[in-house]
Amino acid sequence: MLDAQFRAEAHLKDAVEAATPRFSPNDAGFAQRVFDKGLKPYLDRVTQYGFAGRGRVLDAGCGFGQWSLALALAGNQVDAVDIAANRVEFLTDVAGALRLPVRAALGGIDKMPFPDATFDAVFCYGVLFLTDWKRSVAELLRVLRPGGLLYCNANGFGWYKHLWHTGHNRTPDYDPALRAARTLLNTWNYHNGHPLEPGMDILVTPEELAAELAAHGGWHIRTDGEGLLGTPPPGAEFRPFFQKEYMGDLGVYEVLAEKAPATRQLRGNASCRIRNVADCRNA
Repeated sequence: MLDAQFRAEAHLKDAVEAATPRFSPNDAGFAQRVFDKGLKPYLDRVTQYGFAGRGRVLDAGCGFGQWSLALALAGNQVDAVDIAANRVEFLTDVAGALRLPVRAALGGIDKMPFPDATFDAVFCYGVLFLTDWKRSVAELLRVLRPGGLLYCNANGFGWYKHLWHTGHNRTPDYDPALRAARTLLNTWNYHNGHPLEPGMDILVTPEELAAELAAHGGWHIRTDGEGLLGTPPPGAEFRPFFQKEYMGDLGVYEVLAEKAPATRQLRGNASCRIRNVADCRNA
């Protein structure tokens, strides 16, 4: 794995620069920020979450593929899906240049082409809340094998306050305050059965997400601020990418869960354990 990591880091910058011109200014800037510190922060993080050496792993909503590449470096065979063709092409090119076992395909996370119980682990970073998230939760757990590990995350209200007041990462084609306002409207639409704005955020609380996971066979559900679950690898430490709280409200939070063994699923979800939801909300 160390040889693969060294090779990947040595060629990453050139591979990313060669594949970036296909993007808009906002996406090009995002891609550069994603990879400016290499792959080690992502490799440390997937190791922290327990995703090393899992087997066949899905990166659901892969985006620019930083997590797919890290999951491959962590000793997995990786499938990746995303709805953006240019990002799928980008990841295919970069993974090919780095010689990593990643297969990227076009598709959404709310309806995937994989059979039931295909994956040993499913990783979904920064995507769930951009979809009909209840359908997506059901689909992520459908393709996960019993006993498999699931990671996902979402944004609390504090994140959107932060966007509104600070203009975080504003570009000519991205207005953070407008994003925050449209998120609130989209969330209202979601809860009231009105059409959704495609690709726009939906505000999801930790309690809502944990309950939906439990309803579809998730158990051992743990939540905390982004980057704070799991155990960092030797020599590393917790290094969140986002704050747990912004302006007095919940910021970005994450969830780790397992898919209950088949025998436990047959007995229902009464035994499902949920930990740290209140801590995540109130900290």
